[in-house]
Amino acid sequence: MEQGNGHGRSPHCPRRLAFLVTALSVLAIPGLARAQLVSAAATPPANTLDGQLVLALPAALPTGLSAGVGMAYTRLASRGGTLAFGARASWSTATEYSPTETVRNDDLRLRLFGVVQRAAGRGLFALRLSAGGTLVYEDRTRAPGNRAVLAGSALDTAAWSLLPAADVEAIIVLRVWESWGMSVSGGPTVHIVNGAARAGWSSGLGVTWQH
Repeated sequence: MEQGNGHGRSPHCPRRLAFLVTALSVLAIPGLARAQLVSAAATPPANTLDGQLVLALPAALPTGLSAGVGMAYTRLASRGGTLAFGARASWSTATEYSPTETVRNDDLRLRLFGVVQRAAGRGLFALRLSAGGTLVYEDRTRAPGNRAVLAGSALDTAAWSLLPAADVEAIIVLRVWESWGMSVSGGPTVHIVNGAARAGWSSGLGVTWQH
């Protein structure tokens, strides 16, 4: 897949929020681990549905911020155990600009995952390892200054590609009311782009339902 170039212009505030979400999910794990040692024994929920706002580095663009939504389903491998498995999907989009063109990438991330988790009172902390693929739709539009000498497909090109991917995420869930709670997650990602590994990151902030 062809990469974006030029001077990308991404909002700084959403990017800082994404880094903050990722940092909080990682930094909060030691505190929850200590809480687990002193809290009464708790059983992780058998089923968890999670809907999130997703912020991530685009899969195929070298810069920018991809924002969208996602959903995950997690099920315990055994009742009362610490191992779980599940699937998740998310969609996000990013647009980058240069003097010659505008590039938009839509990322559809599809993953299967395994989870190691611990309950701590009303909270739950987990480490999730995911593998799957990211379907990328890329649209390139030439800048207005080039339109006089270009026509048809040379003005606007589109392409699809499927990138193998893997993620490692720290997850924290806090039960707020009955089966409903809030979640924060984040961690590094790797995509295989043009035969080479590209490191990135992803984060999420959302609402969970546990049963």
